[in-house]
Amino acid sequence: MSDVTSPRAKLVEMLWQLKKIYDKQGDKGVRYIHFNTLLNDPAYRKELIDQAVVSSNPDIRELGVGLLTINTDGPLTQGRHGRTMGAVNPDVAETVGYKVASAKPPQRSVKTGLIAIVGVLLIGVIIAAIFSKDLEQAFAGAQTVSGSLRGEQIWTNDKTWILEGTVYVEAGARLVIEAGTTVKGRPGSALLVTRDASILARGTALAPIVFTSSALAGKRQAGDWGGIVMLGNAPVNTADAQIEGLVAGDTRGMFGGTDANDNCGVLEYARIEFAGFEVYANNELNGLTLGGCGSKTIVRNVQVHRALDDGIEVFGGNVDLRHILITGAADDSLDWDMGWTGRVQFLQIQQYAGVGDNGFEADNREGNYQAEPVSEPTLYNVTLLGMNSRDKYQRAMTLRRGTGGHFNNMVIAGFSGEAIDIKDSETVARIQEGKMSFGGLLIADIAADGKHYFAEEIGDYDDDGGFDEAAYFSQYASLGASPQFLKVTQSESEPDYRVAASSPAKNNAVAVPQGEFWDEAANYRGAMRPGVGSSWTDGWTAFPLN
Repeated sequence: MSDVTSPRAKLVEMLWQLKKIYDKQGDKGVRYIHFNTLLNDPAYRKELIDQAVVSSNPDIRELGVGLLTINTDGPLTQGRHGRTMGAVNPDVAETVGYKVASAKPPQRSVKTGLIAIVGVLLIGVIIAAIFSKDLEQAFAGAQTVSGSLRGEQIWTNDKTWILEGTVYVEAGARLVIEAGTTVKGRPGSALLVTRDASILARGTALAPIVFTSSALAGKRQAGDWGGIVMLGNAPVNTADAQIEGLVAGDTRGMFGGTDANDNCGVLEYARIEFAGFEVYANNELNGLTLGGCGSKTIVRNVQVHRALDDGIEVFGGNVDLRHILITGAADDSLDWDMGWTGRVQFLQIQQYAGVGDNGFEADNREGNYQAEPVSEPTLYNVTLLGMNSRDKYQRAMTLRRGTGGHFNNMVIAGFSGEAIDIKDSETVARIQEGKMSFGGLLIADIAADGKHYFAEEIGDYDDDGGFDEAAYFSQYASLGASPQFLKVTQSESEPDYRVAASSPAKNNAVAVPQGEFWDEAANYRGAMRPGVGSSWTDGWTAFPLN
């Protein structure tokens, strides 16, 4: 280890060595270290040092113990205005903006000195970019955003926008994001649109807006950042509701009200990737979180890919969803509670093998199953697709805690567990109340033998007051007929959700309601029209592994 002239410089040097050791671990489950964030974010730095102290790798553990004794609060880059770091590694010095000490600087003319200074600055920028793994920020134009946004803010597509910490679109503000813009989230970051604020993020099929991790392609993973949160004033069944994933008591996380027509904004032709970190136990952000958003909110042509928690979670309100793709969620693909009453048409879900729990997990309200308004979304043209996982028990749908809902023209296939599990007698009662119904279901390839669509619940396993799912759904579902996907074995990186023209999904659909929102011509089961040459997911979606 090099000798350094100050404790701060020694700390930076040791952090750099720790990063280099982590980087050498490759794909052995060790996290990628964002060095600039490590220098500037004390919480991120402390978390990493605490993990290093208990690492099974002796080199990492030794560095962690040493760092624990010299770590300090605050950022470590205050030396950008000429302070020297002494004999520290020159690459590290340039990365954090220090100058390397020199005992006897050579004499040179003013002109020569200016040229040399410019050359050193250019070299410093290049080295900093290389060692921070972010050439794009240095040369392609990038802007870091943090804290509160007020007034009208426009994020143009000629820059990459970097989220640092939780970025709040404050009440009265509007964030406009141009088509084709890329937004990258650093560890611990999220974009939160508070109620009484709005977002206009309208991409196109040829120029989608991409929200992704700030890590390099190949180093990205679920939970790299926190995702997008949109909050509004539409009705929810919980007083003083506050969104998960934020510090308790921060009023900017509150949502819900009396305006069913509330408008949280527009999110259209957008991809959200590698989001959804855990703030603390049982408190997570999702890929996309919608809290109390009303009917004027537009969420269309949105893909959520590889979220660490849920793909999309809806807390109350009556926001509608259309042309939605959720791939590889690590918990549930679509989760709702607190009285959501919106509409959904054209929803494609792919649950990856060994990853995630449910296609749908639906609640009314935990602790008060009878709370009003009751969760009662209406869904048409949905495909819930599993990958025949033998590593994890995955259900297509778990309906519980008094939720309602109307589920129509659905294809359900490839899940290792049950197709549909209705839990709690209060949930079963929604059927008799007319708040839950099913029609036009096609269910196939469920459980290990491909046939056990519903679990038998006897004795202690009876969680729904003796309700017999198998008997009930025999009236509303076609069981066992293959949907005839064009790609029999689905891929994570190159899926094909289309079904053959001869698919039984073309028959026995129930009529789609009339109205401006609904496509009444979608007279088939599932998210894709049987026999279609191209699908609505083409062009603007992507399926990166990391």
